[in-house]
Amino acid sequence: MDQSRPWGPLGEIYCLANQHGAQWRGHGDTQRQAREFISGPSLGTMAKFVTFNRIQSRVVTGLFMGHNTLRRHLHLPELLDSPLFRKCGVGEENSAHILCECEALASLRHAYLGSFFLESEDIRILGLGAIWNYSKVTGLPCFDMGHKGSVLIKA
Repeated sequence: MDQSRPWGPLGEIYCLANQHGAQWRGHGDTQRQAREFISGPSLGTMAKFVTFNRIQSRVVTGLFMGHNTLRRHLHLPELLDSPLFRKCGVGEENSAHILCECEALASLRHAYLGSFFLESEDIRILGLGAIWNYSKVTGLPCFDMGHKGSVLIKA
């Protein structure tokens, strides 16, 4: 048995998780939005994520990573004239506004995520299922940047 990993398969998983965590922390200023909502590698989160279908995976990944069809993302390359959120017209339509800040979604956020307004740290501890369920009820065309265009998620 390799003495550097004396705990067998579980020790190897733990070792890989530690290595992944070190890589995650070492990325500096890159992946700004992902770092805002994801604290780092998590075996529990990964286990839940692999149970998602393609649409669920795309929506949750799009919310966390910022690669989606929200107006902020489409305004940057000038594909849309305005980045303002279509439901409130006040803040930019981005993941942080939808998940944490928008007053127009406050009651839905409270019902599905447990609070009227959240901080990014709060999102980190929520389950992926809660994020998915909340994204469904917002009624937004979310987040598929694939060849078929956006998909409207129906609750």
